[in-house]
Amino acid sequence: MKWLLAALFLLQAPVSQANSHFVREWSRSSLISPHFGFRHLNNMSPILSENLVFLGNSVDGLKAFRRDSGAEVWRFQVKNGLEGLTLNNDKVYFGAGDGFFYCLDSSTGQVVWKKSLNTESLTRPLILDSYIYHVAGNSTLYVFNKENGETVWVKTNAAKSNMTVRGQTTPVLENGILYVGWSDGTFTALNAQNGREIWSKRIGDDKKFNDVDATPVLTANCILVSSFANALFCLDKTNGSIRWRHDFGGYQSVFVSENKVYYSTLNGEIHILDLASGKLLKKILNLKGLASLIQPMGPYLVYGESQGGLVVRNRDNLKKVFEFSPGRGVFASPTLDTKLNQIYFSSREGTLYRFDIKNSSSNPFPWSQ
Repeated sequence: MKWLLAALFLLQAPVSQANSHFVREWSRSSLISPHFGFRHLNNMSPILSENLVFLGNSVDGLKAFRRDSGAEVWRFQVKNGLEGLTLNNDKVYFGAGDGFFYCLDSSTGQVVWKKSLNTESLTRPLILDSYIYHVAGNSTLYVFNKENGETVWVKTNAAKSNMTVRGQTTPVLENGILYVGWSDGTFTALNAQNGREIWSKRIGDDKKFNDVDATPVLTANCILVSSFANALFCLDKTNGSIRWRHDFGGYQSVFVSENKVYYSTLNGEIHILDLASGKLLKKILNLKGLASLIQPMGPYLVYGESQGGLVVRNRDNLKKVFEFSPGRGVFASPTLDTKLNQIYFSSREGTLYRFDIKNSSSNPFPWSQ
């Protein structure tokens, strides 16, 4: 009996770094029709349900695949594609490049409702309780009823910038306050019930690229948010005053762990900062392009590189332990299932990959491909 219990413990034990191997399980294209253009096809992170994985591209639509086999379950064609999607209960919600906002049944891909916005949308909507909060490409925040798409209220950012790169964030809601970034470089706190402004802070002061692209991260003491070509800021929640700033621009959210901030900068580096002061502690250099959001997975840090591929580093010493290049790079952040030790990510060509982390005793040759 003791031997049997020990064996069961070993089978259920989480993957350790010493004997881990990264196994490519399957890959599938998200494209509905062949496309041979030179534009970047995919900026969307895969979205996971219990049995399905959803991936859209920036060309022609959205597909749902089985997580176990990669088999296609359904497809939904959208002109000019999509870049951000949110799964809520048994529905998927997204704004698209065709100027509409969609609600689909997640199991079938059938349209539940759709709403015209007359502008493209690039970001994932925020869905809480009965409401959808979504910033569209016309620098407008829409709040919808998630059941039928009826508009609750709308907030348009009156200021306009001369030039924008992406300029949209997913709003964050805490204690009845919405925190939203805009394409003109301003960052605002709004009353979530009616959209009234509580405070506003300009954090994008570059003459050309003012965008606040990064979805903010809220800590106990501050809001961490960056502008595209300016800096990363730690802002006071009550009034937007600057607690500290780190003078490197970025377009990704930060990852916070053990009082450290992991930040992908616009100059192709990863900076690790002290949360309390913003002091630079360490740098990860020689990246292949720009890094996506850095995410934890047990003893690892996982991210993509825009001109490279999927990268996994040792969380303690930051040394690279695994890399897989799909061709033209990985621009969107990987999606992790830490319970099943699965990594889902998409290439810039719109191809979805699933990699598993396995130990050597259960992993067949070849281990890393």
